[in-house]
Amino acid sequence: MPTPLSVIILTYNEAERLPQCVVAVRPVGDEILIVDSGSTDGTVALAKELGTNVLEHPMKNWAVQRNWAMDQATHSWVLFIDADEVLDEMLQKTIIGWKEQSHEDSNGYWGLKRVHYFQRKRMRFSGLQSDVVVRLFHCSQRYADREVHEKLDVQKPQPLQGMVHHHTYLNKDQWEKKQRSYAAKSALDKNLSTGALTPYHFTIKPAFRFFKHYLLRGGILDGVAGWNYSISMALGVYWRYAEMKKLRNP
Repeated sequence: MPTPLSVIILTYNEAERLPQCVVAVRPVGDEILIVDSGSTDGTVALAKELGTNVLEHPMKNWAVQRNWAMDQATHSWVLFIDADEVLDEMLQKTIIGWKEQSHEDSNGYWGLKRVHYFQRKRMRFSGLQSDVVVRLFHCSQRYADREVHEKLDVQKPQPLQGMVHHHTYLNKDQWEKKQRSYAAKSALDKNLSTGALTPYHFTIKPAFRFFKHYLLRGGILDGVAGWNYSISMALGVYWRYAEMKKLRNP
């Protein structure tokens, strides 16, 4: 028996990128469910024009939002795609083939291989070359409640054939705002498990993060974009501990 699939897209001010995302998932979704968390740029109206099922729900964190969205889905199997991601044709065909099969094991899950673009350049190194995210699974699965980098507590699988093209970078201001937001949320996640803050957290750890992305993971081979990405990763670590310091010294 074929397996119907609900595609879920969480949005917040994604009017610029949403149409391309929706067009790419339309061939694979029996339902396209948009869950918006208070957009002010016309995302909700646009999503309705695109013929999707739109719900609005305030954001606590991404994990809670994803779990809530699954409870609203029409079908038992769900595919999560972010608004800044686009399925390629091969992945569309692979998922359509997956749907033609019967899936009885609700513990099953599948990964998607992501290709990242930063400052309009396809990143082939910089630590982004082996990114596989678990996005296709039964709606009985649940994300652990954490502020950022939400994920299912499962082993990394072999990815389905095909690619997700991830266009995370719009402009410098948008990227910095995103990184600072991640840093603040990461500080909340890690505050209780982090000891006293020392110069090590504000100098050595950011420096090592740059070294890791730029040299150990080959960012140097991505040219200027690799340099800028590695710098932004180091700044993200610094901002995390700066936010943690604010939590401890309000």
